[in-house]
Amino acid sequence: MFGYISVVFGRVNIPNYRSYLLGDTKGNIYYEKNAEKEYPLASVTKVMTIMVTLDEIRKGNIGLYDEVPIDWEIVSVGGTIIPVKSGDKVLLIDLLKSAAIRSANNAAYALAKYVGKGSISTFVEMMNEKAKKLGLENDLEFHTPAGLPDYMTKKKMDMGTAKGIYGMTIEALKYPEYLAIARQKTAMILNNTYELRSTIKLLGTDGIYGLKTGYHRKARFNITVLSDKDNTNLVTVVMGGKTQDIRDDKVLELNRKFHKIYRNKDIVKESVPLLNIPVKNGYINNVDVYGSKNLSRILRKDSDVKIEVNRMSYVKAPMKNGDVVGSYKVLVNGSEIASDKLIIKENIEKKSIIDIIMDKF
Repeated sequence: MFGYISVVFGRVNIPNYRSYLLGDTKGNIYYEKNAEKEYPLASVTKVMTIMVTLDEIRKGNIGLYDEVPIDWEIVSVGGTIIPVKSGDKVLLIDLLKSAAIRSANNAAYALAKYVGKGSISTFVEMMNEKAKKLGLENDLEFHTPAGLPDYMTKKKMDMGTAKGIYGMTIEALKYPEYLAIARQKTAMILNNTYELRSTIKLLGTDGIYGLKTGYHRKARFNITVLSDKDNTNLVTVVMGGKTQDIRDDKVLELNRKFHKIYRNKDIVKESVPLLNIPVKNGYINNVDVYGSKNLSRILRKDSDVKIEVNRMSYVKAPMKNGDVVGSYKVLVNGSEIASDKLIIKENIEKKSIIDIIMDKF
């Protein structure tokens, strides 16, 4: 009796998700839960598969329009697939689209076997090596190119943390060709005979434009998304959602919570003067002064932002574009967060002796 009740309660009390993380693209994390605990990755694994493939394209070792052979090993892969058979040849770009948009497992295996020169295990080594180069070897562990569960692959499961997926997603921002594919809700492949539909239902909502979902029974519902709203780029990771809708709702909840509290504030724009300074012995009386670079920060909306300036009381002609005339520092709630030099952006010609003399009359 008690055993039966325990099982029922165990099912009822399945948590809505296992872990989550929301951070910006510079590594600053705003919300997290269990972000360093390891769970099955499922098809989020394919983010690394796609990046490793694109690395080889960039090196010139393979090409987007290479014809990739399909064999029995690729055809035998289960789960979500595209309709190909042994003996077919598929354009590499079609396989990339299939893995990124539709999360097709046989496409991921075809990429791995081709890039690995016939060896999927070699490709998996390349995946783990890239994780190591990114400093994520303790947060990502790959055993397959697709993220299928161990009972299907007879290998260990691909495992990772929300923190590791976050770092991997930030790296994906360096691949505009990947992002261009991931943005697509649909795409045609196989000579326009087969339509792919994205597994990311959130595309276009609240600025979301990628990147990857994942699911199998042991992993439950995973996702990593990129969003760009109000000039703020964010990465949101949710692992182990009880359902797809619960997982997606958590993504939106975290993003909306963030945007309610924070904003990306343009503190200094290099094209907008901060002040002006009197000019002596020049043909102009005052010169505009600028910060030497743009400065923006994600801050709480109620933050107190101040700019403290230390500059020359006046400048003396001649001067030229780029000359330094002081410095400034930015204080947020009384703490310094940044500093920079102040410059002028025009050439100031010195008056002739005659003009200087005439000014005195």
